Amino acid sequence: MNIIRKFKLGLKKTSNLLTTNIISSIKSKKINPETIEEIESALITADIGLEVTNELITKIKLAIIPDTNESSFVLELLAKEIEKILIVREKSLIDSNNHFLTVLLFIGVNGSGKTTTIGKLIKKISLSKKILVAACDTFRAAAVDQLKNWVEKKDVDFFRGSFEQDPASVAFSACQKAQNEKYDYLIIDTAGRLSNNTNLLNQLVKIKSVVNKSISEKFIKTILVLDGTNGSNMINQVDIFSKSLDVSGLIITKIDGTAKGGALISIAKKYEIPIHCIGLGEKDDDLFEFNAKKFSRSLLDLDD
Repeated sequence: MNIIRKFKLGLKKTSNLLTTNIISSIKSKKINPETIEEIESALITADIGLEVTNELITKIKLAIIPDTNESSFVLELLAKEIEKILIVREKSLIDSNNHFLTVLLFIGVNGSGKTTTIGKLIKKISLSKKILVAACDTFRAAAVDQLKNWVEKKDVDFFRGSFEQDPASVAFSACQKAQNEKYDYLIIDTAGRLSNNTNLLNQLVKIKSVVNKSISEKFIKTILVLDGTNGSNMINQVDIFSKSLDVSGLIITKIDGTAKGGALISIAKKYEIPIHCIGLGEKDDDLFEFNAKKFSRSLLDLDD
């Protein structure tokens, strides 16, 4: 299956909601104030957000729309404008030419899909790279076992501390091992954090501080994993986590399970944080590098 096809299938719930409403608004009448209002409502329903929606509606109002194929013209116009917003956030997470130890510190709320994403990401990293995965969720044995199962399937090395050991001390030991044994990547999985719990966030800050003392900051990437089914609530998570930690990139999971995929556009508009990958399914191969053009066109059910 080609990538654009996978994007379209993964974004089907959102695109069905969006395009059906837009096309039905235009089909029986010309573009007029009533039609514009219906398009605006369709965009907001897909969690695209008020600021971005206003910007897109302004573009429609200013466009010279042909008498024929009005719906196709509007969909193409929206796709191009959405792509412009997203393209500046498009950035690969894995640098195949990197020759230094890189630390990927994964953070996010409970259930966002951090552990599963790590498993999928390992497969995307070149097999020639030496990878160490560290489990820093030391207060939940089940979480450590889940991560270990993923790692063993991928045949990479696993590091764990003792039960209820200070997570920061586990992270420090993992950094020492990764440096001494010349690993290419150290991937650190942390406990799920409720974004409104200051004490838990402080524990994350401590983990990152310990890692910073061991490894140059320019080789540390703090990846916030967001559950796409949360829609616009993802914005609150980005806001809170980015205030406590220097979030360097985003991965959005479970986009295929929601009709609220438009929230990703609002995040891209509001925050200058790269979007590295999106999850479009549960299989190993269903984690894709974020592509602004493919996302925006799939969102509106348009061919590449």
